[in-house]
Amino acid sequence: MTEKKRTNRIYIIVILVLVMIAGYAAARLMQVDLPEDPVRISVILENSSSERWGSYRSGIEQAAEDFDVELSTVTTSYYSSDGQEAELIASEQRLGANGVVTAPDPDADAVTALLVSAVESDFDGDLSGRTVAILAGSPYDEYITQILSKLTESLEEQDAEIFWSESLPYNVARLLKHSKRTDIVIALDDDSLSAAAAYLTKKSGSRRLYGIGCSPTCVYYLDRGVISAMVACDDFTAGYETLEAVAKGWDAARIVAVPRLILPDEVYDEENEKLLFP
Repeated sequence: MTEKKRTNRIYIIVILVLVMIAGYAAARLMQVDLPEDPVRISVILENSSSERWGSYRSGIEQAAEDFDVELSTVTTSYYSSDGQEAELIASEQRLGANGVVTAPDPDADAVTALLVSAVESDFDGDLSGRTVAILAGSPYDEYITQILSKLTESLEEQDAEIFWSESLPYNVARLLKHSKRTDIVIALDDDSLSAAAAYLTKKSGSRRLYGIGCSPTCVYYLDRGVISAMVACDDFTAGYETLEAVAKGWDAARIVAVPRLILPDEVYDEENEKLLFP
């Protein structure tokens, strides 16, 4: 082989190697993953500015940070119709939300049993002739409606008299002012419980207050003994697990906020502190 042919062959080999390197580099560039759009999840809570959602929001926000989720909170007041939440959910989905988180679901049977047990304990198991006022909260909250039905049935079976039961909208102070002969007041949502406590703390009398709550205001009144017993749900864990489930496309329907009955002298027990001060 002549020197010229040998040189030409080397050039061809070099060119082929360069072409192969360029082709490999191009192929690698084409395999580079483009950044994905962030998962966006909307949070829809009735009366969204209420402090009742503090622990639940904290759980949602922690999960959003852990799972790299973009949150969008829908500003709402109290719902004015049964289908309003569904309309808001549909609207957020049309706007591109990958998922929607709504209010936590409590265990209606467990919550009712805890409330009734607290009342029974304070009245030595005898509720016959006792008068009860119930602040029922939102009429469009399915689980509050369930709790109200079960609670009413359980109290009436023990011969307690349901003096009245009211759903929002209402003025707590006005209702209580005209219900002086009630022995027992039960509030089924945090806002009503804190409002009732604020009213009763200024009044003398033997009425006992019970309810469902978790906000710092309700904890304050529980600690002072204005609230005789409070059912608090583990909203932080429920918020975290619900956001995780929605973000990953899992079934979030079975996630419930586990309830616990807390008495005034139990606020600072270790397990209760974790629940009340997450």
